[in-house]
Amino acid sequence: GSTEQLKVIEEDITKFHVHSHFLPILEEKSRGTKKYAKVVSNLPFNVSTEVVKQILPMGDVFSVMVLMLQDEAALRLANASIQTPEYRPINVFVNFYSEPEYKFKVERANFFPQPTVDGGVIRFKIKDAGEYPPVSSNKSFFSMVNSAFNGKRKMLRKSLQHLYSSADIEAALTNIGLPPTVSSPSVHPSSLAH
Repeated sequence: GSTEQLKVIEEDITKFHVHSHFLPILEEKSRGTKKYAKVVSNLPFNVSTEVVKQILPMGDVFSVMVLMLQDEAALRLANASIQTPEYRPINVFVNFYSEPEYKFKVERANFFPQPTVDGGVIRFKIKDAGEYPPVSSNKSFFSMVNSAFNGKRKMLRKSLQHLYSSADIEAALTNIGLPPTVSSPSVHPSSLAH
């Protein structure tokens, strides 16, 4: 309790206003040098995606987040390949805001009460805003990503036509060497962001 290196805040992270709690503490400790907090948590599996989406865009507050998740989820977040069915909009989000690294598996026998699944530890090196891929608007980019993935096995230009003109979509696809008839999400949406 006497250390100033640790602050325990008992709150519901999904309702917690991170900036109002952490920025004053970090500014007080900084003394002219930018300081960052770290997140270490064994999250309930049912809120893991929500927490990941909440914390990763906060590169102004956090430098690293280490989470214990359901092993399958941790593997999927860290290792999903663009060309696999496991690749989802959350993978684009995670890679946009961080560099994820799967660390290790925690066997279910190590928990009490024992769950039906194994745990997995994943480390996210959280990026500063200057390290994000160059897009004109993060909100518009993720809207495009979600549209591209929602139209699975449809032509990408059809999935995105409510956001961009067919000519713009075809030009972007041609620019990255793909035919205008390519299906979504066989193309990585961030390729079109430029």
